[in-house]
Amino acid sequence: MRRPSEPTDWTLAQTVAHLRALRISPAAYREALAVRTREHAHLNAYVSEAFHTALDEVTPENPLFGVLLAVKDNIDVAGVRTTAGTPALRRHLPSRSSTVWERCARAGAALAGKTALHELAYGITGHHALGPPSLNPSAPDHLAGGSSSGTAAAVAARLVPAGLGTDTGGSVRIPAALCGVIGYRPTLGRYPADGVVRVSTSRDTVGVMTRDVHDARLLDRVLAGPHARAATPLRRVPRAVLPAPLWEDLDPQVEHVCRAACERLSVAGWELVERALPGFSWHDVLRSATLVPAHETRCALAGYLTRHPAAPEVDDVLRAVSSEDVRDLVLPLLGGGGPGRTAYEEALNSARLLASRLDALRRREGAHVLLAPATTLPAPGKDMGAALVRPSGEASTFLTYIRNTAVAAVTGSPSITVPAGHTASGLPVGLLLDAAPGADTMLLDVAERAADLLTGRGSA
Repeated sequence: MRRPSEPTDWTLAQTVAHLRALRISPAAYREALAVRTREHAHLNAYVSEAFHTALDEVTPENPLFGVLLAVKDNIDVAGVRTTAGTPALRRHLPSRSSTVWERCARAGAALAGKTALHELAYGITGHHALGPPSLNPSAPDHLAGGSSSGTAAAVAARLVPAGLGTDTGGSVRIPAALCGVIGYRPTLGRYPADGVVRVSTSRDTVGVMTRDVHDARLLDRVLAGPHARAATPLRRVPRAVLPAPLWEDLDPQVEHVCRAACERLSVAGWELVERALPGFSWHDVLRSATLVPAHETRCALAGYLTRHPAAPEVDDVLRAVSSEDVRDLVLPLLGGGGPGRTAYEEALNSARLLASRLDALRRREGAHVLLAPATTLPAPGKDMGAALVRPSGEASTFLTYIRNTAVAAVTGSPSITVPAGHTASGLPVGLLLDAAPGADTMLLDVAERAADLLTGRGSA
């Protein structure tokens, strides 16, 4: 049995504290995580390991002094391959780091490795061209989820205390919820986007995964840079709206866990109200969540590739896609094909209307956050394909899993999932908290209170 004080059990903040106090050497810390990574190689969390030293000279005053982070393999780290899980980029070696990684490195972090992802970050099962998909540490016969599957598996399995992913429609929050960790998507534009293989310029953002919300706040301050402002403490009990559509058609065990979590928050004094959303349409939400990225993918990918003179052309990357589900999405984009401008504008207008309605709801109710299950189902089995069976019939696996996380994605809002509990079979379930655009520090404050209550560590 592992001792509670082992380095693999430490949170991000605890790691920094132990390294600063010289309770462990950086070399011993790296070796402890490397050993655990080898012991859990069956999870397929990494596509390449590095255990690099930090890029800059660092001192104990650096906020991430000496910590190891996992980085999704569509985020550039100079001198380390960025494959995005797709054949045409198998040997792609960036000479410059993304700004998000530069900020982490300057804050004192080192790279543990690049993590597996769904090919081109375009799916939720985690299948990619470089190897098998990442498995769920809570139940290795289930998938970690996607697209940031490897980072979620690495954090949940304690291979690292934290890591970076990207989120277009839920790709940070879905695997975080399915693996039982924190997954935070910031307000769109809060973090720099350069040096990241993106499929959508108006939806994609880097996000973070940690084992507690305090660590997410720490990483947010590093990644947001000049946008980061000191949080104003919340001086009242949180008030949350449970939007009725986001609580419909749930797996019974997911609903049971999330209702029980809400009851615990309510007993602790939280003000929770359930409200209908007149005019709300899942068809419009999911159409906007998928059509907008489809229209932007070719341009977004080309923008990344032009940053690297030796990189292949965008259409060559798209033609070489290996996953059947991703090929079905990207092959129509060759040569500039795909959704037309009119449909794209309609989808953007639909997103703006949804944002307006949710803003009005929050204001009318005096709510800090919207509260809902992060996913409608627990983690899929490792043989899950592109379709699944629901009580209403066959459904798209992708659309089923992104349903609730898509709301914040299409509105550009900050969103976070915190562990709510487990199903009877031991699968993690996440509770989703969405706030108004720009309210990141408040959201993190509310989420920290929720997570502490649900794990028995705090009060309202």
